[in-house]
Amino acid sequence: MNITDAIRNTKRAVIPYVTAGLPDMETTGKIVRALSDAGAAAIEIGIPFSDPMADGPVLQKASKTSLDAGFKMDALFEHLPAWSAEVKCPLIVMSYINPLMHRGLEPTLKRLKTSGISGVIIPDEPSDAADLFNMTRSAGLDLIRLVAPTTALERKKEVISQCSGFIYAVSVKGVTGARKALPDEVKSQVGEIRKITDLPVCVGFGVSSKEQVDEILGFADGVIIGSYLMERIMTASNPPDEAARLISNLIG
Repeated sequence: MNITDAIRNTKRAVIPYVTAGLPDMETTGKIVRALSDAGAAAIEIGIPFSDPMADGPVLQKASKTSLDAGFKMDALFEHLPAWSAEVKCPLIVMSYINPLMHRGLEPTLKRLKTSGISGVIIPDEPSDAADLFNMTRSAGLDLIRLVAPTTALERKKEVISQCSGFIYAVSVKGVTGARKALPDEVKSQVGEIRKITDLPVCVGFGVSSKEQVDEILGFADGVIIGSYLMERIMTASNPPDEAARLISNLIG
């Protein structure tokens, strides 16, 4: 099932984010399987990076902890085929551009596809991502792009024209991280995006409670849960069980 269909065919489309290699690669695999079994519409797998400019304190700490524990891209590629074969939903890789370019962008995208990945999210992609969009589509991957609250209308149209899978509507100004309240303009932001595209629109950044998930799913097609999940994974005695419990509650 592709990403668009997975979101449209899931009654409450919750998309969790998990940092790869935290606390180790074997446990990441168990978390991914637990999230799928709990009913996730798709799962984002974050590649740890030393300069995660779009990430807030929780995801920065998750990246650093994984890198300090010895995360390697080669190890991720060794595990991805098994993870993708064992889950019921599409897997999406979230990475900054440098880790993807280290071995060459085009071969890395093709290897992600053959490893079972369905799409990529690259927060620091170039402003004109037409070439990157064509490259991902040629590799058989979706390129999911972020639209911020500050993105002007004409720029929104350009970004969305170079996007597939779903539109990632950033709910807040700034980096990732749980917030107690979401901005009032999120609903109107999603409505404006819907006028431009037929792709699903999913909201991420700042989501930290079931009440916020319920509110977002009232006007958007899906919701992405990152920092709120990773904060609990990093302190849990049994990370896979905690991840499954939290996502099951949010989907509830």
